[in-house]
Amino acid sequence: MMTFPDMTREETGRLIPEAAQTAVWLLGGLAQIRVPGELTRNSFTVVQHTGNRGYTTPLHSHDYEDEFFLVLDGTLRLVCDGREHLAQAGTTMFVPRTFTHGFVTLSESARFLTIHSTPQPGRKPQFDLFLDAEIPHAPAATLPTEEAGGPTLDRIIELGPAYAYRYAGPAPTP
Repeated sequence: MMTFPDMTREETGRLIPEAAQTAVWLLGGLAQIRVPGELTRNSFTVVQHTGNRGYTTPLHSHDYEDEFFLVLDGTLRLVCDGREHLAQAGTTMFVPRTFTHGFVTLSESARFLTIHSTPQPGRKPQFDLFLDAEIPHAPAATLPTEEAGGPTLDRIIELGPAYAYRYAGPAPTP
């Protein structure tokens, strides 16, 4: 059996049932942590997003996380470094760390993955830590209801420095 220097003998493959995954309501959409950083030796995190038309995030940057968008269903407008891109199902976009970016759902609904990668030694993915620690967990893996709370944009901006991201401007619009 081949082993790698950073693997422990206790480490094994794991099945992560949906019931064990963190789900939060974020800015009008559902974000589910499908693969937390702690299971990947802090090399990457996978988050699935589901949202209706208008689901968006403000322009922001990550200090040391590269981010990949993989559109599963629907259409997004992705903004990266001042350029707008139309991303339909099957599209992948790479956003290098420190690049300003954001998205908005253009179709009636959309599902997409974001993969947050930390290629620098000694760094941990922060997006899943932020979601798990700072945003109340959703009572169900559904889109939020009208009455659903969740953090305000001002609160998300305020938390940025603690999780190595920076607010850079208002969200794109549909």
